[in-house]
This record gives sequence, C-alpha cells and structure tokens, in this order.
Amino acid sequence: MSRAAAAEHDEVIASGEHLLQQLNFRDVEHEGADLAIEMDIDHRVKNPRGALQGGLVATLVDVVAGRAVMDSGPRETVATADLTIHYLRGITVGPALATAKVVRRGRTLAVVTVDVTDAGSGDLCAVATVAFSLSQPRPGNGTGPDNSRA
Repeated sequence: MSRAAAAEHDEVIASGEHLLQQLNFRDVEHEGADLAIEMDIDHRVKNPRGALQGGLVATLVDVVAGRAVMDSGPRETVATADLTIHYLRGITVGPALATAKVVRRGRTLAVVTVDVTDAGSGDLCAVATVAFSLSQPRPGNGTGPDNSRA
C-alpha cells in the first residue's frame, strides 16, 4: 500500500465513513474462538426472503478471519487467497455471530475456519474456510517499520 493510499484509508476510518464501520460489526467474547464478531441485521441488509444477504455473510467471514490472523502473530501484509463458504440456512433473527479459529499459521500462508450462527435462534448458518497469503511489508513503502528510501 502506498503512503498516499494508507493516508487516505486512515482518513476514511477516522471519519467513520468506511463501509465496514457502517455494517455495525462489534467484537464479542466467545469461548474457544480466536476472535468473534457480531453484526446486527435489519431491513437494510436482508434479502427478499428476510435473511442476511449472502455477500454480507462472506464479508463478515473475511473480516473476522483476517483479523484473527493479524492478531495471531507478527504484523504482516495479509491478503485473502481463498474463501469457501457453505451456506446452511439463512440468518433471520440476528445478530449474526462469526467465530474464527486460526488452524495454521505458517511463514507465507494462514488457514482459518469460521462458523457463522444466528445468535438469536442458535442455528449454525454457515461454515467457511479462509486462506491468507502472508508477506512481510517492504521497507520504504510506508507499511513497514523502516520507511526510509535507500
């Protein structure tokens, strides 16, 4: 990420206008999870069948898994390499609860499993596996500890 892009991203986050901030994600405690995030559902995020939109379930999965990887080791550049979701049923009551468990974190790859439940009904609604490519930030590009240009 360039310095300009990083600065722009920080500005959007600080303003509270980032899309993910508007989805009302919140960290919650959940036994056995490396990280758990809840998302309230209302008419703005439901499909015509009254369930949380599948794309938003995928977004929730990607966010909780990525953050779990970032929290589990050295700060690295994390990029989603593969995301597989099996939708089991719709999330209709809410909130949606995504619980992530880092299965393996190697030098260049991390794998995370995520269960998504409808916290209101207790139903398991989706299971996912997410793989992330890990790389060290390059010195001088504004993302690492050494921002000098040699």
